Amino acid sequence: MKKLSAFFLLCLITITLTACGKPADAAPDSISTDKTGSAEAPQIGSAGSVAGSSEENVDPNTRSFRDCTVSVVGYSLRKDENNDTALCVEYEFKNNSRSAASFSTTVIPNAYQPEGNESLSDADVLEYATPKQADDLYSAMLTRIQPGESITCAAYYKLNSETLPVTLQVRDLRDSTAKALVRELDLTGLTVEAASSTNTIGSAVS
Repeated sequence: MKKLSAFFLLCLITITLTACGKPADAAPDSISTDKTGSAEAPQIGSAGSVAGSSEENVDPNTRSFRDCTVSVVGYSLRKDENNDTALCVEYEFKNNSRSAASFSTTVIPNAYQPEGNESLSDADVLEYATPKQADDLYSAMLTRIQPGESITCAAYYKLNSETLPVTLQVRDLRDSTAKALVRELDLTGLTVEAASSTNTIGSAVS
């Protein structure tokens, strides 16, 4: 009789434990995924993106870096302080950081003029030049602006040739891993202009 009672008690405990267990149709714990089965990634440039990454832009003349957004606005040929022909490139700089900053302390605006189609090298980097006449845009490269503000400035480069194309490569000074803004400028047909005349960047070769 005791053995029979013990058997019935064991069956009752087994049934109770089974009823309290996890239902067979319960979904397993997992990361929410999209229809392809891969975890959904944050949009580039959104708050969930990796800090320091560059934002991909629709406009090829503009790139957003970690602390700023830079656009190539236009370019022209000007005379430098030695009366040599120089390339003047105008940039629009927007401060996206949390403190005052300037164009010259946030990005590195290099220009290259290689001969032929060889890859860019340090030997092809154009030296910076100083304009012959006073240029407020040139001075604006050092102007510190507040967060959220924008400013137009200009950099001057000594040319090796007035006919070979120039490749701009603007890099983030504070993040060496960020993708650079790269544009090729066609100098064909350009003549030395007065300080107030600038070619639009629309004629740049992508």
